[in-house]
Amino acid sequence: MGFGHNLANAINKVFKTNVQHYCQLETASGKNELVTRDGGLVTCLEIKGTYGIVGADAFATLLQTLDEGLGAALKRPGHRLQFVFRRDPLNSREGLRRSIEGILRTIHNLKLDLDGMVKERQRFLETKTVLETCHLVLTTSPKAMHPDILKSSMKERAQKASRNGGLKPGSHGQSSGVEIPGLEMLHTGFVTLVMAKLNEAKISSAKLNAHEFVHMIRRQVTMFDTSDAWRAYLPGDPLPFRLVDESPSHGDISHFMMPDIAHQVFSREPAQDTEDSTLVNTGEWRIAPLMVDQRPQTPKPFAELFQSIDRNVPWQMSMVIDSGHDRVKQMISRKKTFASFVAWASSENVVIRDAAEDLLLIAQENTLVSAQITFSTWGQGLEDVRRNRSKLKTALEAWGQLQIIEERGDPVEAWLNTVPGFSANHLATPLPLQSREAIGMSPITRPVSPWSEGSLLYRTPDEKPFPLLPGSDLQTANMEIVFAPPGFGKSFYLAAANTALLTRLGNEVIPRIGILDIGFSSEQWVNLIRDALPDHMKHLAQTFRMEMDAKYAVNIFDNPLGCQRPMQVDREFVVNMMILLCTPAGRKSAPPRLAELISALVDEMYNYFSEDGTPRNYDFGICPEVDKALADAGIELSKYDNVTWWKVVHQLHKKGMHGAAIKAQTFAVPTLADATEVLSSVTAIKDVYGKATVEGSNELLLDYVRQMLSQVVAEYKILSMPTVFSLGEARIVSIDLMNVARDGSDQALKKTAIMYMLARNILCKEFYRKAEWTLPQIPPDYQAYHRKIIEKDESIPKKLCMDEFHRTSPVPAIQRQAETDIREGRKFDVHVSLVSQLLDDFSDTIIKMVNNVLIFSKGMSELSTREIIDKFGLGPDTIRTMSRWMTPPGPEGSSVLYIGQLKDEASPKVEQVLRLSLGPMEVWAYSTTPQDVALRRRITARIGLSNALAVLAAEYPKGSAKADIQKLLADNAVKLEELDENSNLFDAIADKVIKEHARLIDPSKIRVAA
Repeated sequence: MGFGHNLANAINKVFKTNVQHYCQLETASGKNELVTRDGGLVTCLEIKGTYGIVGADAFATLLQTLDEGLGAALKRPGHRLQFVFRRDPLNSREGLRRSIEGILRTIHNLKLDLDGMVKERQRFLETKTVLETCHLVLTTSPKAMHPDILKSSMKERAQKASRNGGLKPGSHGQSSGVEIPGLEMLHTGFVTLVMAKLNEAKISSAKLNAHEFVHMIRRQVTMFDTSDAWRAYLPGDPLPFRLVDESPSHGDISHFMMPDIAHQVFSREPAQDTEDSTLVNTGEWRIAPLMVDQRPQTPKPFAELFQSIDRNVPWQMSMVIDSGHDRVKQMISRKKTFASFVAWASSENVVIRDAAEDLLLIAQENTLVSAQITFSTWGQGLEDVRRNRSKLKTALEAWGQLQIIEERGDPVEAWLNTVPGFSANHLATPLPLQSREAIGMSPITRPVSPWSEGSLLYRTPDEKPFPLLPGSDLQTANMEIVFAPPGFGKSFYLAAANTALLTRLGNEVIPRIGILDIGFSSEQWVNLIRDALPDHMKHLAQTFRMEMDAKYAVNIFDNPLGCQRPMQVDREFVVNMMILLCTPAGRKSAPPRLAELISALVDEMYNYFSEDGTPRNYDFGICPEVDKALADAGIELSKYDNVTWWKVVHQLHKKGMHGAAIKAQTFAVPTLADATEVLSSVTAIKDVYGKATVEGSNELLLDYVRQMLSQVVAEYKILSMPTVFSLGEARIVSIDLMNVARDGSDQALKKTAIMYMLARNILCKEFYRKAEWTLPQIPPDYQAYHRKIIEKDESIPKKLCMDEFHRTSPVPAIQRQAETDIREGRKFDVHVSLVSQLLDDFSDTIIKMVNNVLIFSKGMSELSTREIIDKFGLGPDTIRTMSRWMTPPGPEGSSVLYIGQLKDEASPKVEQVLRLSLGPMEVWAYSTTPQDVALRRRITARIGLSNALAVLAAEYPKGSAKADIQKLLADNAVKLEELDENSNLFDAIADKVIKEHARLIDPSKIRVAA
C-alpha cells in the first residue's frame, strides 16, 4: 500500500493532478516569511503606489533610483521579484467596502438618518471606481548561497530532518524542516534593500506578515469571496487535529500537522474548461491566461499599458524578474554562437546573431535580468471572458510590440503563475531585459492615498478610489486652505468635507463643527444634519443669523468660569480684536505702537476688575436669574461687608450652581465700555504711552485710542454689554453674517471684519481647551470642574470653517487671527479650514503653516495659473496633469488638486488631482439652491430625510427640480425669484413625488423634522 501510494503521488506530481502540485509554498518561518518547498524564503510587499503625480520627469528620476539601487543585487543569482498588479471592475465594491462599513457604523452610533445616502454613495461610486491591488513578492532561493555554504547547510538540514521523522513526514501537511539554515540572512538583506530603495524612490509599500500574505492569495483566487476573519493555519497557531488519515502511507502524519497551504487557499480544484481548453474553470468564474512570448521591440512604461486597456476589462499581470546577470549573458552567448554557426543557412539567423551581439554589448554597462510576463482576465460567462481576452490581447500587443500567446497545454498553471508567490516555475518565455527596462515595465507608479480607508471618498481621474480620513494620526494637524472660484464646487466640497468629519470612522459622539459664513450655504448643511437627527437631539445642530441686536450681545472679555484673567490663546484673540477696533477704516495696518498699547491695555483691564484690583459690586435686581439662584441655594450675602460679583461667582460655584455662576461672572469681567476708564485710570499705561503720538500728527496716542473706543462702543452695542447670546448645547453650528456684513466702503469692510472676528469667537472659543495646556492656567478651586468639561470633548474632533475668507482677508487683524488659530490649533487638535475665491487671500505665513491645500481651479487665466504654480511650487508633471484633468464641475464631479503633508517629515508630499463625485441623493442633500432646499425640507417634514432624498433622487436624478418648478411657474405666470419657501407650489410637487415613488419609502424612517 505504501509503495503504491508513493508511486501514485510521484505520477500525480508529474501530471499535476491537484492544486498542491502547482504550489511552491510549504510553510511559514517566523512572522513575515513563507518557505518554499525547496527551502527558499518568500516575503510579500504591498506596493501601495506613489503619493505624488508621476509623469515623464518624475518617472525618469524614480527609475534611476531603483535601477542604481538594485543593480548590484540583481547581478547576483538567487533572487526573484514578482510584481503582481490587479485591476478588477467586477469587484469595485471591495475597494469601497471598509470605508462604507465604517461610515455606516458611525451613522448608527450617532443616530443619524443618513444611511440611505451613504449606501447610495457606495452604489454610485462602484460605477465610478475600479478596485486595484499591487504586490511585490521577493524570493531568495538556495542559489543565492555560495555552493560550499549551501552544501554544508543542506547537510545540516538533512541531519535535523532525520531526527524529526524526515523532511516531510506528512504529504498533506506543512513541513517545518524544509528551510535551509543560513539563507535567512541573505533574504533579510535583500528585502531590506528593496524596501529602502522603494522608499527612496518615493514609492509607498508595506510588508505583509505570513498570515496576511496567505489571506491575500486566497482572496485573489476566490475573487474576494473570502471573509476578513479567515486565517490560515501556520506554525505557531493552534494545531487543527483531524480525525482522519489523509494518506494511506505508513507513518504519514498529515492529520497531526498544519494543513498544506494550497489546500487551505483552494476550497475547490480549478480545472481546464471543457468548452475552451485555453480557459480555467473555477466553478463560478472562467479565467483566460495570456503569456508574453517575445521581448518587446521597444519596452514601454506600465502607465502606457494601463491607459490602453478598456476600464471594463478585469485583468491581472504578473511580471517575474530573476536575478543573475552572468547566467543571462551565458544564455545569450549560446544563442549567438548557434546563430553564427548556422548564419549561412538563413538571414533570420543573422538577425538573431546581431541582436545577441547588441545585448551583450549592452551587458557591459548594464545589468541583465530574465523576465517572464503573464496576464489573465476573467468573466462568468464564456462569451464574457472571450471578449475580455480579445480586448486585453489587443492592448498588450500594442505595448512595445509584444507577441502574446494562449496556453493550451495547462491553462491552470498559466493562471496560477499570475497569483502572487504561488508558483515556482513560470510557463511564459524568459525574456532578456536590462534591469532598467524591466523595472520601467513594472506596475509601481500608480497613485495611492495614505489612508487605506476614510470618510471622504475621492477618486483619481483614472478611477482609483482615494479615501481621505479627516483628523487622522498620519498628519500632525488638520489645517487646510481651499481655493475655489465661483461655480467650481466649493459648497458641495464643504458639505461633503463636514459630513466626512461628522461621520468619521470611530466617532462615538457628535463632533464640534463651527462654520462662519456670509450667506446661507452652510445653513442648509446644518439644517440637513438637524433633519437627520432624532427629535431629542435636534438641538445639537443650530443655525444663527447675526444681527445688531442686544440679544446677540457677546463680551469678548469673557473668561472660563472662575478665571479672572484670560487663557493665553483667548488673550491673543482679544488683542487682535481690539487692534482691529482701533484701526481706522481703510488703513492697511495699525498705527505704530498701537499693538503694544492695546496689549498692555487688555492686561490692565483684567487686572483692574479682578479681586486684586477694583472688582464690581453685586447689586440685587441686575440679574434675576442670579438673584434666584442665590436665594434657592440659601446663600446669605449680608454677612459680607463688601459683596462683589466675584464673591457671588465663588459662592455659587461652591454650591454646584455652575450655570448661575457663569451668568454672574458676565457681570464681573470687564467689557469694551470699560476700556476708556482703565485707559484713564491706570498710571502704568500713562507713564509709558502718555507722550506717544499718532504717526504723522500731534495727536496723543492715548487720546486717539480713547476716541476710537468711544466710537466703537457707540456703534457696536452688542460688543459693549455683558454676554447674552449663547450657543447652548449645540455642537454643529453655522453663523450667517449676511445681515451685518456689507460690501462697498472701507467702513463696511471694517464692520464685516469685526463681525467676522466676533462670530469666530462665539463658534470656537471653547475649542481651544486641553487639559495639558488649559488646567495650569485655571485657579485650583475650579480645576476639577473644568477638567470634566475639557476631558469630555478633548478627544472629539473640532473644526472651525471660515468661509468667504476673501470678504475680510485684506484686514491684517483677520490674517493674524487666522494664523493664531492655525498655530494654536495644532496643540488643541482643532481643524481649521479657510475658504476663499481668491488665492491672494492666503498669506505666505498661512500657506507655510497649513498641511492640506485644495485647489478647485487651474486658474482662469495664464497669470492666475502661474500664481498657483509659484505659490505651491508645482512641478511640470503636476502642471501637465492639472491642464488635462482640472475642469469645471460636470457629470464626473468636481476636480481638485489636493496637496497634503504627512506627519513623518521623511514621507513624500501627497500631490494628486482628484475628483469628488456625488450620487443623486448626496447632490440633493448638499444642494444650496433655495427652491430645491425648500422642496427637500417640505418632503423631509412629511416622510423623513432618508426617504425624502430617495424619492427626490428617483424623480430628479440630476439633483435639482428647478426645471419642473420653472415649468409650473410659467403655467401660473409666476417668476422664479418671486417664489418663497412657503409657496403651495412646493406642496404640489411634494405630493406628486411622494405618490409616484411610494415604493421607495421606508416606514421606519418616517420621523417629523423640526
